[in-house]
Amino acid sequence: MPIHRPSERGHCSPITCLCASEDRRWLVTADMGQESLVIIWDAYTGIPVRTLFDCHPEGGVSAMALSKDSKYLVTVGAGAVQRVCIWNWTDESESPECQVDLSPKYGCQNQLLFNPFDNTQLVSNSSTQVLFYNWERGHLEYSAPEITDKSVSRHPVVRKAVKLVPLQKEAITVLTLIDSFIVTGDVNGHIKFYDGNLKLINVYNEFSLDPIRSISFSKEKPSISDLRYPKDCTLDAKPFIIRNFVLSTTHATAVHVNAQINVPQTLLKEHVEPLETVACHPKQPLVAMGSHSGTIKVWDYEHKKAVCSRVFQPHKQIQCITYDPQGFYLAVGFASGALQIVDACTLQSDGKEGLHYSQDSITHLTFSQDSSYLAAADTGKAVTLLRRCKEGTQEVWKYQGRHHSHYKPIQDLLFGVDLDSSQPRLLSLGMDRWLVEYDLQNSGEDGLLILSSERIEQSAVPTCMVWYPPLTPEHFLLTASNMYKMKLFNATSKMC
Repeated sequence: MPIHRPSERGHCSPITCLCASEDRRWLVTADMGQESLVIIWDAYTGIPVRTLFDCHPEGGVSAMALSKDSKYLVTVGAGAVQRVCIWNWTDESESPECQVDLSPKYGCQNQLLFNPFDNTQLVSNSSTQVLFYNWERGHLEYSAPEITDKSVSRHPVVRKAVKLVPLQKEAITVLTLIDSFIVTGDVNGHIKFYDGNLKLINVYNEFSLDPIRSISFSKEKPSISDLRYPKDCTLDAKPFIIRNFVLSTTHATAVHVNAQINVPQTLLKEHVEPLETVACHPKQPLVAMGSHSGTIKVWDYEHKKAVCSRVFQPHKQIQCITYDPQGFYLAVGFASGALQIVDACTLQSDGKEGLHYSQDSITHLTFSQDSSYLAAADTGKAVTLLRRCKEGTQEVWKYQGRHHSHYKPIQDLLFGVDLDSSQPRLLSLGMDRWLVEYDLQNSGEDGLLILSSERIEQSAVPTCMVWYPPLTPEHFLLTASNMYKMKLFNATSKMC
């Protein structure tokens, strides 16, 4: 098999669909966007063996499938006029074996399948129309039968529905076959098994899952002599002998189901909503990622594997996260204004649900160099300060105060160290062009005091700040603005 122009970087646009060969040896991924790619991967080694460049330049790929013998790949474009292409991906050709453009009146075809017994026949469907394809000698044609079980039709069609059977009220999202069963997954997260007469045999509805996206069954057939299988839901209550299976949901969860004991095991829990924040561990090759779905996942970027994860249900949307300089704590800020400080290794807290001193979304979090203070900025243009204290044998974070120190959004929040006393310093920078320093030594007992306020720009809007490296005896603060300029300020006098 030729190794043909592999893509070393993989996809640069969002991956929209994938499929696997019957023996799971080959995996195919496709994306949408500019310079869209279709990549065939060796699933054993993770190496791309063939890349199709710009095969659907009108908008990428919306659906695809491999034939049973894995020789042919069919793709459907995502453009306004969808194009169906059949590729012999094992040869050197840059063009498809055949192709056909679909009429937009049939809706967006987003599911596709080869006939497992005949590579020249395919079927696809949209939310409103099923299309049947036939190809031979480089020519591909399709037909669109009416979805009706009426025996009389004014327009003779090649295929028509034999019988329409309403299986359930809930929308079906997955339809597949395994052994002698017809299997469906639906928007309620239920999996149902029917026999050839469409009689319900069994149902999995106790797993509390999100809408089902896919179902994949084990290649190993179950042992009929094994008596540990549960009973089906028919009146005869026969043993329900089915293969183990893995399912995925629309909320980026993959679950393995042991059919003998009816126990689901979560394999993956990924971010289902956009990633809002990342933070690098100060001493280990770890990066933590937080999303609006309330999920934090810690990734080891040397060994390319997930270390731990947690889903925060009560507060949900995560806005920002940060490690303390020692790498012991991870602070989490939520859109609800809540704060939570968790163990950096386990992502577990000391049992408290969180700290809630603001009703405004947390936008910035920062620890002092000695990890004794934690400061938070929010969309209410205020800064909140917490201090780590000991109560008996336990360490707790106590509220020190909150100050509405800016009249426009806070752009950055930064701890530093006083060169004379080695005590922590806290500064905030606002869109209002004010650089504010807080009096940490005299703050406390529910009061955060201001030490100084300096207007550092006249027309430009500052966007961020950072401490300049200690290359000289003087201490400098470096800021950037929307005028594409950087400025150095003396850390003591605040002079530019």
